[in-house]
Amino acid sequence: MKARMLVTALLATIMAVSAALVVWAVPVSAASLPSLEERITAADLHWSRRSQAGVTEALLRNLEEADRDYPEQGEVLWRLSRAYWWKSTRIPKDDKKTKIEWLDKAKATGERAAKAAPGNPDAHYWYAAAMAETGVARGILQSLFMVKPTREALERGLAADPNHASCHYLMAELYLQLPGPPLSIGNKQKAVEEARLAVKYGPDSSSHWLVLGRALIATKQYGEARQALSALLAMAPDPGDPEGTRADQDEGRAELQSIANK
Repeated sequence: MKARMLVTALLATIMAVSAALVVWAVPVSAASLPSLEERITAADLHWSRRSQAGVTEALLRNLEEADRDYPEQGEVLWRLSRAYWWKSTRIPKDDKKTKIEWLDKAKATGERAAKAAPGNPDAHYWYAAAMAETGVARGILQSLFMVKPTREALERGLAADPNHASCHYLMAELYLQLPGPPLSIGNKQKAVEEARLAVKYGPDSSSHWLVLGRALIATKQYGEARQALSALLAMAPDPGDPEGTRADQDEGRAELQSIANK
């Protein structure tokens, strides 16, 4: 009787262990993964809180996992490019090597995004933004070398959505900051035109008002420049990037001071 009980108990133990081993051996099913929509929703929530401690790492981790689980999805890739760009802005200024490494990731991922979603203006914008920032970080020659592909990416973004404020903003920055022909495409009047469109379609961005004010100063339209810069100074901080808003406003104050007697 005892032997039978022991055998029964032993068999039950073996079956339980075997079942557990089977469960452990079964890979995680696709059904148990967060959906693509859940990943994107989480990424957008992280982005809105990106300045908070630890959120940048959560943002990157979620999007890199989404890219692994749902490869070549444009909605994931442009957000991941943006996240890499954001990470590059968190690197100390004296660590140029690490900053460029993150920008290279942003550029490569932005290129993948543009190929995966050619009709998505955000994909083209973040590819262009990463190229422009990479060029600046690498020096003047690389910056000039990046002008043509950056402008072409922005043009593709505007072809997909003529009202894309960020594309107009970066186009304004290119026209404003670059030298004119024959060396490059700089054109102060075109900078004003593009900056006006950036503000029209994206009035909530401090960067848009700042570039408009700077472009108006460059074309000696001082009255309008004061209006644009005053609007910038009246803006509430961006909850996602209050430091960025304050930096733009500090620059806006300096620009206003530069035209105090004009």
